[in-house]
Amino acid sequence: MLVLAPILGGLSHLVVTRRMAFFSAALGQAALTGVAIGLLVGEPLNAPYGGMFGFCLLGTLVMVYVKRHATLPPDTLIGVFHALTLGLGLCLLVLVTRQFNVHQVESVLFGSLLTVTDWDLALLLGVGIVVAVMLARNYNSLLLDSLSPPLAKVAGAEPSFLEYLFALLLTLAIVVSLKIIGALLVDALVVVPAAAARNIARGTRSYLAWSVTVAFLAGVGGLVISTRLVVPTGGAVVLAVSGIFFVTLVAGRLTVRRQS
Repeated sequence: MLVLAPILGGLSHLVVTRRMAFFSAALGQAALTGVAIGLLVGEPLNAPYGGMFGFCLLGTLVMVYVKRHATLPPDTLIGVFHALTLGLGLCLLVLVTRQFNVHQVESVLFGSLLTVTDWDLALLLGVGIVVAVMLARNYNSLLLDSLSPPLAKVAGAEPSFLEYLFALLLTLAIVVSLKIIGALLVDALVVVPAAAARNIARGTRSYLAWSVTVAFLAGVGGLVISTRLVVPTGGAVVLAVSGIFFVTLVAGRLTVRRQS
């Protein structure tokens, strides 16, 4: 969680600013389809990363390409891809359950600490370093492009490169976090920390800092809840981050009233 929270929390405010919340939800469903594909081609049950990374990266490139070249609104295009991957994933899961018990793939759906291995942690750390370095190198350009693509282009940035780059970084972060959070719930930890941070942040730096802090507190709180109540880790983390959101919502309203 010390690695996962800064990754997702650091990406969260850019996801919200770039209006990619629905995009991250589609990636979660794509990961589910990727798991099914990996298992069907013979990958081990506890590490179907080939199918997940392959299908999610392919889906990301297709979604960004179509988004940049089609005339339909982006949310409509992502909705079509979301429906396609969900339908394909459900059909493939039926085939998977003929080889594996459905409870054996629950950890991918909802997240579980019991199935996390040393290899998973090493992969999480490695991807975390890559994402952090790339995000730090391109943060100012990504933020400017999120707020004003024309202004970012005038400043020397390339909007198409930044869009592909951020989508790929988001895909990597989501895929490596599935073992802990789960495919169906990962979208919450990508979106809600930034939503909570926005309630109380008073600038760009505080927005980023609060987003990471909220993700970290939600992760730790979710771990405590899941171990004490023996419930899925992903669900517990989502409950924790949702609770923090409503706390920050009230705190933000009270602060505004005091200032007025």
